[in-house]
Amino acid sequence: MSRNAPTTVFLILLCGIASAQSTTRPKYMDRAALQHKDLQVSVLANYRVPLYQALCAVREEYGWSVNWEAVPAYSRFDLVDDTGPKWRAAHPDARGVTRPAGGMFVSAFPEPKDSSDANGERGALTKLIQDYNATDNPGKFALRERPNGHFVVVGTKVRDDAGGLQEVVPLLDTPVSVAVQPRTVYDTLESIFRELSAATGSKVSIATFSSSLLDNTRVAVGGEHVPARDLIEQALAGTNRPLQYDLLYDADIPAYGLNLSVASRAGIGPQGQRRPVPIDRYQKRVPD
Repeated sequence: MSRNAPTTVFLILLCGIASAQSTTRPKYMDRAALQHKDLQVSVLANYRVPLYQALCAVREEYGWSVNWEAVPAYSRFDLVDDTGPKWRAAHPDARGVTRPAGGMFVSAFPEPKDSSDANGERGALTKLIQDYNATDNPGKFALRERPNGHFVVVGTKVRDDAGGLQEVVPLLDTPVSVAVQPRTVYDTLESIFRELSAATGSKVSIATFSSSLLDNTRVAVGGEHVPARDLIEQALAGTNRPLQYDLLYDADIPAYGLNLSVASRAGIGPQGQRRPVPIDRYQKRVPD
């Protein structure tokens, strides 16, 4: 099997699911809206997991590198049917598809002093999570500060089949053992995910990535009984780029997919359009 097979299989499964989705889905926002006024930042999101949409907008607004780890929602209280009526009519006995039962979310936090204001970042993320956890949107989350000074938003609770909150152990808390030897970053991540899948029974794969960056960078990362999150962070740090990850969960496969991206800050392009600029290049002039 080729090295891209896990990613290919994940995308094929997603495409199959997409064909069954409803064409009358809620009108979600393309991105969360931020408003700055009187040293306060107001956030409006409307999405299947609106905290994730709010986080994406906030980290791009300030150039913050913040990782995201979704919860494995499974009950009718966190998921809703998203099967298209035509597809359902043609496949009456099939399982159909679902989506997280999220919707509107509103929050506000004090304006940070600047993008390097660690206390401001911590306060903003904490307030977003507190406000979100007070809603009925799917999942409950917590903020963790990592040894490298970065933050990760981690899913900690889902609703069970009776509607009660159930604690979940974040997937990347799982300790794994990976031999320390030189590998590409891509192969290192694959080794971590193989051990993680074996330890938890959950399918985990790289959903999107920059092949040139991960294939052309070699690292020697591993250890015995080390939390998977630690090894992932060490592998990504080896690229010397400000990579961040979004660990997403699809309840219909079910599987986790790790999206990787370079942490960016919103800049202005040559025609005045908003465009993300990698934070390690943000001080450089955007080319005309």
